[in-house]
Amino acid sequence: MGGDQAANTLLDIQVQALKRAGKEPDANELAFLEAISDQAAVALENSRLFEQARTLAVVEERQRFSRDLHDSVSQALYAISLGAQTARELMDSDPSSAIEPIDYVVSLADAALAEMRAMIFDLRPEALAQEGLVAALRRQAASVRVRHQIEVEARLESEPAISLHAKEMLYRVAQEALQNVVKHARADAVTLSLSHVGGQVCLTVQDNGRGFSLADEFPGHLGLTSMRERASQAGAAFEVATAPGGGCTIGVRLSADRLANSLTAT
Repeated sequence: MGGDQAANTLLDIQVQALKRAGKEPDANELAFLEAISDQAAVALENSRLFEQARTLAVVEERQRFSRDLHDSVSQALYAISLGAQTARELMDSDPSSAIEPIDYVVSLADAALAEMRAMIFDLRPEALAQEGLVAALRRQAASVRVRHQIEVEARLESEPAISLHAKEMLYRVAQEALQNVVKHARADAVTLSLSHVGGQVCLTVQDNGRGFSLADEFPGHLGLTSMRERASQAGAAFEVATAPGGGCTIGVRLSADRLANSLTAT
């Protein structure tokens, strides 16, 4: 039902209710009822659009999760199966040669386990509150390390005393930054840092990849926009330092005054 149709329906209901009560509304009353109906119709339409957007977000998240499962865990399990079959065949003919495929199976199992843990963490909104930001960042670092063979050094200080909203922002920025490294940077080493400096909470993701020029269009620029928006909404500063051939550093700083406000944020 469109907004105008909903407003007319609501207005008709109110007019009929007055008539059943034995009262014929005058022009002023009709104008008042029409205004109320319009506002109610807008509220109903906003509610419908919100629910539609939420449903679409759920569908998109499920599709992303399905792709991640296929690209990581399911392929790892298939490779584990092949490696185990190879090892079993070698055990009869050349047992010493079975060590290599067994080691391969173990490494794949470790990678799949780390990836699955990270994915399960993302599916549980309460996990960040229960386990903390530092644990979440360690899981992300482990997942990238074992899945993409990129050396990720996690330099993480103590759990920051900030709101869950601020922690989620920092976690999502780190997650997006690491994904940009995987997809675009061609890096083989990344440093993920969380520190407390001068009353600030600072997150940095630094890679040794190919870098890029901020003045040009480049792969991953939409990810940078998303990270910048997340930081801005939480009142944090967002910085990018990069140059062609010089790697890239993503930084987020939550300042002392914003930090104090975020402690009570919902």
